[in-house]
Amino acid sequence: MDENSDRRRGRGRPREVVRRPPGQGSPLDQRPKDYPPTTRAILQAAHRVLLKHGTAGLTLVAVAREAHVDVTTVSYHFGTRNGLIEALMDLLYADPVADFADQASALTAQDDRWAAYIATVRRICQDREASRAYFEIAALALRDDALRTRLARLNTWTITEFAHALSGTTTLDPHTRALGELIFAAVDGIELHHAIAPDDYPLDHVLSLLHDLARQIPYPPSTTDTIANGEDA
Repeated sequence: MDENSDRRRGRGRPREVVRRPPGQGSPLDQRPKDYPPTTRAILQAAHRVLLKHGTAGLTLVAVAREAHVDVTTVSYHFGTRNGLIEALMDLLYADPVADFADQASALTAQDDRWAAYIATVRRICQDREASRAYFEIAALALRDDALRTRLARLNTWTITEFAHALSGTTTLDPHTRALGELIFAAVDGIELHHAIAPDDYPLDHVLSLLHDLARQIPYPPSTTDTIANGEDA
């Protein structure tokens, strides 16, 4: 087979249409649900492979087999294995946050935003497959410098997005940022313990306590809250 024929079959340099440098760029510049159909199908196949075989079995060949495509097609859409894993990070980490931010932007009262946040956490915890995949990816990132760097920045973005959505403000002081970190860590712990023993874990009671504690966070009044109280913005 000649070189030109090889390239026609996609064996030339892969075009990485999804992958970005580790941790760079906004995770929302192209959300997984907005990918082209083939890209989404391959990413969902990767999610299934991750659940079936863990990160050790998450190879381009395995994903191609699950998606019923040639491995060069996977490379064309995601470049490398790390490119595929980065896209999975967006699917598992960024998409739920972005969905909540969209929902919260339509809510004017801070209590309503907190209630929506707790409801989002409950849905995440109750999705056992998503929780398994979430912690599989986190464990993998701890052992890979590039993935860890990207995940750390993605976590920072997540905390900032949650804090902006909950507070209704566009700036965060160090104290508010620290409170956001604390809440985020608590939610990760809740999800992990619920994933370990879902039938024995008092999820509703824990989330109720979290809601009570979270409402005491001294966020500055948002523009929407100020307008609702009849004050100048």
